[in-house]
Amino acid sequence: MKWRLHAIDTPEIGSPECPQEYETGIEARDRLRDLMGTGYAIDWIGEQGSYDRELVNIRLSGGRDAGVMLIEEGLAQPWPNDGNVWCGF
Repeated sequence: MKWRLHAIDTPEIGSPECPQEYETGIEARDRLRDLMGTGYAIDWIGEQGSYDRELVNIRLSGGRDAGVMLIEEGLAQPWPNDGNVWCGF
């Protein structure tokens, strides 16, 4: 099943608009894997987002929200938003 983080926009890897978006997308993917490696729970929102992906929140073993952590680390931005911060527009 394909899913995406609810209310979180991460950089694209599959169709980036610039090299920086791709590089940051790889960082975000790898960081999320690291965060989830210590334990997590998926909270299903019960809605579908774009491309028919299920919307989820990921609660880490320490209780923190993975999406919020990615935003704090500059690897994601809130959704909806006004542009592609990784490419400067």
